[in-house]
Amino acid sequence: MKTVESASRRTFVKTTAAGTAVAAVAPSASAASSEKIDVWILHGKDNRKLMEKAMEIVMANGGLGTGVKNLTLKVNAAWGREPEVGANTHPDLVDVFLEKARASGVETVKIPEHPCNSAKIAFDKSGIEKVAKKHKCKMIDLQKDQDSFRKVEISKGRKLKEAEVASEYLDADAVVNIPVAKHHGGATVSCAMKNWMGIVKDRRYWHRTDLHQCIADFSSFYQPAWTIVDATRCMLDHGPQGPAENLAEPNLLIISRDQVAADACVMDIFGHQPRDIKYLRYAEEMGIGVIDKSKMNIQEIEVG
Repeated sequence: MKTVESASRRTFVKTTAAGTAVAAVAPSASAASSEKIDVWILHGKDNRKLMEKAMEIVMANGGLGTGVKNLTLKVNAAWGREPEVGANTHPDLVDVFLEKARASGVETVKIPEHPCNSAKIAFDKSGIEKVAKKHKCKMIDLQKDQDSFRKVEISKGRKLKEAEVASEYLDADAVVNIPVAKHHGGATVSCAMKNWMGIVKDRRYWHRTDLHQCIADFSSFYQPAWTIVDATRCMLDHGPQGPAENLAEPNLLIISRDQVAADACVMDIFGHQPRDIKYLRYAEEMGIGVIDKSKMNIQEIEVG
């Protein structure tokens, strides 16, 4: 597995641990930019500091929501791979998120996942089960808990008209999506919108029907409070399980309330334009979110 350094030439606003909250998270003062979709792109080699800054941004921009006591967290914990492979969300990010969510007043966090490998193996090897137990959060194996699923109508769906969705995602006060960005043979790139396949019962329908359209269709129905993309290390090939022959290390978190915009900003890492990815193009056509960066207020922050 080759490790590829990020080729990004972005200029990030330098921040340090102290005295940077206003510069890093304050909403833009201009009316023009405030009308755009806010996206924060954090760069740094310390995953824990990256998530600390991400949660600072979240809390300074409306938080997890008013009166949120019960939160459901969507990670990618589908594969029996160690964190360094990049198939799953990095456990250090999940650890800090759970710590900060608890500190904000959230009482219960559930982490339901419909894994592709055995949950016993995937939850353990990913490292996420260990941090979930540390914070007394329940990981739920949706392979076994079939009674959790409820049928919903996808009213705006073009190909996906209904789906059976895990009830923990339907009943939560708030949902946060922390996907990992990686190569995917069918979707080209797997990220936030693709990550919802881990909350439905019949994901094979998506594959055999029209994967890209189903991804967009479901995203018209299901939109999280926040999306925080793990692009700390990204498989450039052999996804979604890996290991990759080429593993990039962009060392990024991408944060937005607009999951489509977050996914669009990930595509630079993989050398794609957002409209090259059909599910993003469909999402734009359907009015689900923004993929045009000129319509985004992108704040790039170096986290030291």
